[in-house]
Amino acid sequence: MAFRFAQPWFLLLLLLIPAYLYYEFRISSRKKLSIPGSRLQLIDELKLGKSYWQWFYPGLRSLLILLLVLAAARPQWGYGVRDLRKQGVDIVIAMDVSGSMLALDFMPQNRLGAAVKVAKDFISRRPNDRFSLVAFSEYAITASPLTWDHASLMMALDHLEVNMQASGTAIGMGLAKAVARLKNSAAKSRIVILITDGVNNSGEIDPIAAARMASALGIKVYPIGVGSGGMVPFPYADPFFGTRNIPTLIELDMLTLDKIAAISKTGKAANATDAVGLRKIMQELDALERTEISAKINYLWEDHFSLLLLFALFVSILEIIARSFWLPLLPE
Repeated sequence: MAFRFAQPWFLLLLLLIPAYLYYEFRISSRKKLSIPGSRLQLIDELKLGKSYWQWFYPGLRSLLILLLVLAAARPQWGYGVRDLRKQGVDIVIAMDVSGSMLALDFMPQNRLGAAVKVAKDFISRRPNDRFSLVAFSEYAITASPLTWDHASLMMALDHLEVNMQASGTAIGMGLAKAVARLKNSAAKSRIVILITDGVNNSGEIDPIAAARMASALGIKVYPIGVGSGGMVPFPYADPFFGTRNIPTLIELDMLTLDKIAAISKTGKAANATDAVGLRKIMQELDALERTEISAKINYLWEDHFSLLLLFALFVSILEIIARSFWLPLLPE
C-alpha cells in the first residue's frame, strides 16, 4: 500500500498557518497594547497573555486551515497491482488415458498416477504460463482450456481416469486436439507435451500428420514415452481371488514418437521407465522452455479527503458553539 497527494502544490498553503499565528500574537496584540490611556486594558492583556486559553481560537483556526489544505491536496491511498507483461509460453499437456496406463511399473502408482503427479509439479513451477489439458484414448477431449487458473487445472488433472471402455489409443487425435487448442494462441512460444505409453491404433488422424500440422503452425511437440515396453505388471480383477497383478505385454512405439519430435525439431522423444525418470524429463523441459517476464507495479488510487472535510466541519461547529455558549469571553 502507498500514499500520495494528488495535488501536492496545495500544501504550500500550509504557510498560511505560521503567517496567521504571527499576525495574531505579534501584530494584532501590539495594536491592542498601543491604545493610550488604558492601564486597565494593559493589565488585562498581560494577564491573558500568560493563559493557555489565548491559544484556543487561533489553535482552532490553524487546525481548520490545516484540514482544508490537506483536503485540497487530495490525499490518496494506493493499492499495488502487479502488471505482468509476458512473452510467455502456452502449454498443452496431452495425456494418454487408455487402459494400458493402469500398468504398475511406476510403483507405488500406476502410469497415469505417476504422470499426473509430475505434470502437477511441472505446472506449479511455472505460475506465469497458460496451460491446457487434453485427454485421449480412442478419442480425444479437452479436459481444460488454456487458462492461467492453475487451481482449476490441478482439479482437472485429479479427475483424470483411465478409460476402461476404450478399445484403442488415438495418439494422432490427441496431438491434433492439442494443436487445435494452440492454433489461435498469440503466445511467443507454444508447445505440446505428449505423454503416452502405447501405439497409435485408433482415430482418424495419423500421429505424423498431426505432427506436421503442429510444425506448420510453429508449435513444438515434446513426446514422452511412458514405460519400457514388454512385460509389465498389470492389475486384473479376479472374481475369485480379487485384483491380481499379472505380467502383461504392452507395446510402446518410440519410433513414431521420435518421428514426431524430429518433425517438431525438438530432438528425440524422451522415454521414462520409472517415476524418477519421468520427473527428470519434465524438469529438463521446464529448464528448456522458460517464460520471459517484465513486471511493474501499478497502483489503484482512492481519494480520502472526505474525512478531512468532515473534521474541518466539526472544528468550525466547535468554534461557533464556543463563541456562543461556552467561552464567549476568551480573547480572539
